[in-house]
Amino acid sequence: GQGLRIMSSANAELKLDVVERETRRRSILDKSVTPLTAMLLVALLGLVDGSLRAHLRLPTILGEEVSYMQDEQDLTSPWHEHDSFPSLRHGSSRALLSAPLGKPCARPWSCQAGLVCREGSCAICSEDAECQVTNSKNQCQNSSVAGAPMCKHKPLFHPFDHSDVLICIITLVTIMLAAPAGVGGGGILVPMYLSIGKFSPHYGIPLSKATIFGGAVTNNYYNVQRRHPYANRPLVDYNTCMMLEPVLLLGTILGVFFNAVSPGWLITILLVFSLTYTTYRTSVKAVETYNKEEKAVKEEETKHLLGSKAGPEQHPSFLLDANIPEDLRIIYEAESRVNFKSIGVLTISWIIIAVCSILKGGEGGEGIVQCGTLGYWLLVAAPLPLVLGLVIYCGDILVRGYEDKLRLGYEFAEGDIHWTRKNASVYPLYCISAGFAAGALGIAAGTILGPILLELGMLPLVGTASSGFMVIFTASSTTFQFLIMGQLQIDYALFFCAIGLLGGALGNTIVSFFVKKYKKTWFVVAILSAVLAASTVLMGYAGYERAELSYEHGKNMGIRRLCPIVLKGKQQGLTRAKTPLIHTKKP
Repeated sequence: GQGLRIMSSANAELKLDVVERETRRRSILDKSVTPLTAMLLVALLGLVDGSLRAHLRLPTILGEEVSYMQDEQDLTSPWHEHDSFPSLRHGSSRALLSAPLGKPCARPWSCQAGLVCREGSCAICSEDAECQVTNSKNQCQNSSVAGAPMCKHKPLFHPFDHSDVLICIITLVTIMLAAPAGVGGGGILVPMYLSIGKFSPHYGIPLSKATIFGGAVTNNYYNVQRRHPYANRPLVDYNTCMMLEPVLLLGTILGVFFNAVSPGWLITILLVFSLTYTTYRTSVKAVETYNKEEKAVKEEETKHLLGSKAGPEQHPSFLLDANIPEDLRIIYEAESRVNFKSIGVLTISWIIIAVCSILKGGEGGEGIVQCGTLGYWLLVAAPLPLVLGLVIYCGDILVRGYEDKLRLGYEFAEGDIHWTRKNASVYPLYCISAGFAAGALGIAAGTILGPILLELGMLPLVGTASSGFMVIFTASSTTFQFLIMGQLQIDYALFFCAIGLLGGALGNTIVSFFVKKYKKTWFVVAILSAVLAASTVLMGYAGYERAELSYEHGKNMGIRRLCPIVLKGKQQGLTRAKTPLIHTKKP
């Protein structure tokens, strides 16, 4: 008996020593790995991703094809009558419809961007008035690359006119609304930069990415430090991000193939229909949240009038007292910290998709296989089993964790997703379908993810914070990619990135103030609905204008070719029906 007592005492001391070491290790980890570290890690991954894609001339992380325009040196290369095509390093279909230096022209827009039509031939500009025939914001500026003056968009402060003031105001308001709602706001920013700012899509779209990046930085700076309103855990649901965002990104990349072959008018119709339905469902969710919160207020007032002495409800996860079993205590303590395993899964998914994209190649760069071959389609399909296998593995972990919580008597907080086997199977299917729609229609995946999380029953604050967490990765990747490619006008990019930073900070501060003051969150969903509604109108109108212009210019209005056509002889290279690429050598 004495021997058993000695062994029992030794085992207890050993267990205590193990617990102390584990507690010490967790304490060191908590001090060295903060929520801000998680945000910076994700942003850094985005910068690396964007850098690789820019150097290898690949599509963006969201699968968006990038127009790698020709170098300015080629614009000033003299045209010869026997040239079959302009000398392009990385041209686009628009460049093929335009004329290089010295070529005959009938209209001002017949010449390539940067040149003017003077006395029937494309020439180098000599004054601002010549450039402003096609764009009122253009100026004749010296180009160090071309070694000659060219028509370019005016610098930010030369002059800073009324349209710049208007853009600043709209941008600030857009980011103030979009960032706290967990979306980027590109559906509003891009049409505004193109119509009011007079930027070409080549520069307007990258400028919107830089603005969104600024808003995403401050939005996540606030969100990663906030706590769940009903539990002692981070506001961002990292487990849900781990399960849903990889398949959402996968669906986006697959949807791009549909976008590549579909005519613009069809995409516009589907876009308006999809965003209209999403706006409707989000509006319904806002009304439901409002009614629910008003009902809760009335019930609380009734309890107060009846003289109830019951104090405010506290969730057990805030009360880690001695009555909680050790296994349940471990679960609560683990949930109270940032789940870096979830971020690791997101990183692995990104690596898988990025490697396959590099091997496959894109519109601006050649891969190891030719489009349409068996090897090409194998590379297209390669991420599917790998990412889905990873998600299935993570889903099994979440399901087993959910079952353990039920067994131990874990009390779930309001809005928690219950990871049953059915939900772990169905929810990723929702997201891969939503991602496909986002890629096919040319909209950001975050625009779809936020409403989906609300439909799954998440609290508005948790859902918008979780969808906004992924925006920091995609925004940093695309911004850095466009920066390296030279498609960001630096003065405008820095200025509007700063406005994005300010808008994200103001939006989060104001939303946080109203949430704390009125104890209501329905207006967060209402803001998301308003942003979606504005995006629907603006993107629908912009799509209509593009379709009308394509029809007037006699462009193909039917199904387009996915894979390139190989040209013979002097026209060697590749050309896509969507945005042809032609690589030729001067004779």
